[in-house]
Amino acid sequence: MIGTRQTETNESNSKDITLNSKREFHQVQTSTYWLPKDEDEQFRLMAQHSVIKDLFGGNILSSVTKSLDFNKELTVLDVGCGSGVWLMDTICEYPKCKYYGCDMVDVINRKLANFTFNIGNVLERLPYPDNTFDFVHMRLFVFGLREVEWPKAIKEVLRIVKPGGFIQFIESDTEIPEKNDDVFYDTVVAMHKICKERGQTPLVGRKLEGLVREADNARVVEVKFATLDTTSNSSTAKRMAWNWVELIKGTMSSYGPVLGLKDEAEQKKYLKKFRHCLEKVHGSFQAYGVVAQKVL
Repeated sequence: MIGTRQTETNESNSKDITLNSKREFHQVQTSTYWLPKDEDEQFRLMAQHSVIKDLFGGNILSSVTKSLDFNKELTVLDVGCGSGVWLMDTICEYPKCKYYGCDMVDVINRKLANFTFNIGNVLERLPYPDNTFDFVHMRLFVFGLREVEWPKAIKEVLRIVKPGGFIQFIESDTEIPEKNDDVFYDTVVAMHKICKERGQTPLVGRKLEGLVREADNARVVEVKFATLDTTSNSSTAKRMAWNWVELIKGTMSSYGPVLGLKDEAEQKKYLKKFRHCLEKVHGSFQAYGVVAQKVL
């Protein structure tokens, strides 16, 4: 599994919290994406990938693998491929396919077999002709798209998939918890405030099926919900708790002011409380997977 060695190391790391004040962010002015793009973030994304793979039972949902033969030379696109962690894992699993990836910035730091990268923004015309791909994968745009931009993004990925081909969306769904007396609650409330300021919604996961059904040429064939309790002490839960902490660390420039954290000392203290809460008191992660087939 991609990231297993690294995430096992994460679970056994020292309990000390370190903050990097020089995080690197993309400079695409038209985008609302607010997560870093640096090496620390790519490391976090590897752990996040392994969690999602565990929760959904693989990189590709069953309705797709039952309908498409990935042992043939299918054309596969990962929209918003980031570091390429999903691609690397899927290439190992299905090496005969031809893989493509696009993102607003190129942060893939290794050459992959059977793979072509292009700069592309799903809100603009992606650099592919109509009806190109057998399978398109798109996940975790929750912090990259305004709520009003989702229909346009879905329409664009439908344009480039072949008639009869499939699109797999996976999005998180972070609801404000009923339990309101801990640091996890405070953090999720802050997330909702930050997203609202950007026109985004942390609840896009539950809205995804409806958004896809609104498209004229899409037929929803599978919807899968996954949830994880970070206090369960499983390997997956430990990785998700670490991932939560790293997510907040990487975006502390946004979270700090909303949470009223005035300096680095207060930020470190908060993160230690957050980590303890996730591991011992309260924490969760939810996501939805939606598979759609392009109709003729």
